[in-house]
Amino acid sequence: MLEFAEFLNTDPANIREENVQELREAGWTDEDIIDIVHITALYNYMVRIADGLGIELDSGQGWEPAAQSLPFRDKTAPRSFGKIVAGPLD
Repeated sequence: MLEFAEFLNTDPANIREENVQELREAGWTDEDIIDIVHITALYNYMVRIADGLGIELDSGQGWEPAAQSLPFRDKTAPRSFGKIVAGPLD
């Protein structure tokens, strides 16, 4: 589910029915998949609103060390979801 959400976040134009089918095969229901897509989209919407308004996170709240280890920080790493491998992010 998290790999699907990351793929939806980083390369939404390449989501295909096969990706959704992989979630079903892993035990997720169609209602679960709709929730995953809605929550991912809502998060993206809120981040873009915050970015567009220049809102910054308060520092010193303990999130800084975790942010350094996020996988998307390395924009040259290939991403994969199921049978799809996306190339480096541009």
